[in-house]
Amino acid sequence: MAKRASITRETSLLPSRLSRRAFVGSQVIAGVACFGWASNTSTPALAQSPPPANTNRTVLLVQPQQIQQLSTRTKIVLEVEGILRLKEKEAGGSDASSKSAGGSLDVKGKSTLDYYEKTAFSPDPQTAIAIPQAAARHYHEAVAENWVAGTTTKIELRPDCKATRMMAHQGLWQQYCETNPLDSREVELLHSPINSAAIELLLPLEPAKPDSNWTVRSEDARLIFNLDAVHKSSLSARLTKVQKGVATIEVKGDLDATARSVPTRLSISGSFQTKLASGCALVTWLGLVIKEDRQLSQAEPGFAITARVRMIREETESKLSITDAELRKLAVQSDSGRWLVRLRSTVGQFSMLADRRWHIHLDSGEEAILRMVENNTVIAQCSINRLTELQPGQQLTLEGLQADIKQSIGTGFGSFLESSEKITATKLRLIRSVVAGELEEVPIQWIYDHLSDDQGRRLAMIFTMGGNVTDRFGAADEQMSTTFEILPEPQSAAKTIEAQKNGEAQAAPKQTATKPAQAPQR
Repeated sequence: MAKRASITRETSLLPSRLSRRAFVGSQVIAGVACFGWASNTSTPALAQSPPPANTNRTVLLVQPQQIQQLSTRTKIVLEVEGILRLKEKEAGGSDASSKSAGGSLDVKGKSTLDYYEKTAFSPDPQTAIAIPQAAARHYHEAVAENWVAGTTTKIELRPDCKATRMMAHQGLWQQYCETNPLDSREVELLHSPINSAAIELLLPLEPAKPDSNWTVRSEDARLIFNLDAVHKSSLSARLTKVQKGVATIEVKGDLDATARSVPTRLSISGSFQTKLASGCALVTWLGLVIKEDRQLSQAEPGFAITARVRMIREETESKLSITDAELRKLAVQSDSGRWLVRLRSTVGQFSMLADRRWHIHLDSGEEAILRMVENNTVIAQCSINRLTELQPGQQLTLEGLQADIKQSIGTGFGSFLESSEKITATKLRLIRSVVAGELEEVPIQWIYDHLSDDQGRRLAMIFTMGGNVTDRFGAADEQMSTTFEILPEPQSAAKTIEAQKNGEAQAAPKQTATKPAQAPQR
C-alpha cells in the first residue's frame, strides 16, 4: 500500500542546497526555468510556539485545519509583459491590427513586495478547513517600475504606510493603512496577483498520496488569485516529489473568471513547494507563469499580458502586535472610512480623499475628469476645472455662482435643490449648489462645488449624474470637496521669486466658466 505523502518536523529542518540569496539576487526569469529553483531557505523556519513533545509528529499534505493564525515572511517578485488595450478589438481583428490603429500600448513592469504577514483564520463549519479572514502586513519593500509606450514610471510605498490591514472589500481582498490613507497608485502597487494569506488553499482537501492529483476548487482559486468570481476552472495540482521534508507540486489549468467586474481568462502553469510549519503544511516557494486576457472596463484599460511570479516564504515569530482575534473583529466591522484613498494629480496640482469607486479618467492639468464606477457602470462623473484667478481677498458670492450656473445650463435648468457655504478643513472656501434639470430630455442632477483660497486661486468641481442613481452616489462630493487641497506649484520658491523679478507673467488657465459636464453614459 502506498504511503501517504507527509512532512515531518525532523526532516523539514534539513538545510537546502540553494540558499535564499540565490533567489533574492536573481534579476531575470528565463521562461519556466524558474520552476526548477530550490525553495527552502538556508535557515530553519521559526515556530510561533514551542514544538510539542513529539518532535517527529507527522503533518499531512492537506489544507490547514484547526489553526487560528499564521505568521510568515514573504517576498514576491512579479514581472509582466504584454499590451494594454485602450479599446475593444473588432470582431475578427487581431492585437496587431488594434495596435496599428492606436488601440493598444506595449507594457512591461516589475514589482517587488517584501513583508511580514499575520493571517487570522476561522474554521469552515462543514469541512473544518481554516479559511483566511483577515491579515496584517508590515512591508520592508514595496516598489514597482512600469514601462508603457516608452514612458517609465516608478512608485514606492511611503514609509508612513508600511503597516497595512488586508481583508475582503467589494469582492476583493484589499489593503488599507490605519494611520494614513493610501494613494490610489499605492493601492495598485500592493494588489498582487497572488494572495499569500490564502496560498495554502492550493493544497488538497484530503491528505495527498504520492503521485496523486487534485482539483483546486473554484472558490479557493478565487481567493488565491484575488478575483471577483471564478465561473469555470480546470486548475489542477499533482504531487511530483517528496524529498527531505519538502513536497513539490505542479499546478496547471485555466480560469474563466471576473475581475473588477469584467470578464478575464487566466492560463496558469508552474509549481510550488511545501514543508512543515508549526501547525500546518506551509507553501514556502512558488513559481508561476500566468497568461491573462482581460477585457476593457469603465475604470481601466484591458490587457493581454504574461506575468511571471516568484515567491519565497517562511514561518516566523510574530512581528506584528495585533492579535488574530483583533483581525477577525476588524473583518466583520463596517467602516467606510478605512477604504478612502487619496487621489493626487501632479499636473493638476491637487489632491483629495475619495472612496475606491472613483478613478481618474483624464488629467491634462487644465482639466481633470473623474468617474465613479460601480460594477463596471459609470454612476457619476466629476470634472475639475481651473478658473481665472481673482485678486487676493476677492471672492465669488453664492448668488454669483448661481447666476453662472443658470447661464451655463440654459434651457435644461430646473431648480436649485440646496445651497451652502463653508470653510473646509483644508482652509478653502466652498460654495456648494445642487441643481436638478434635464439634458436631452433625460433627468440630470448636477452638484457645483466652487473652491477658492485667499490668494485668489479657485476651481470648480462639477458632478453629473442621472436622477436615478443619486442614492448610490450619496454624499461622495462632500467627502471629496471638504478634503480637497491645492498643491504648491512644482517650481521652487527661488524660481518663483526670480520670475517675479524678471517680470514674467504667470499664464492664466483658459477655463473661465462653470460649464456643465455631459451625463455619463450607462
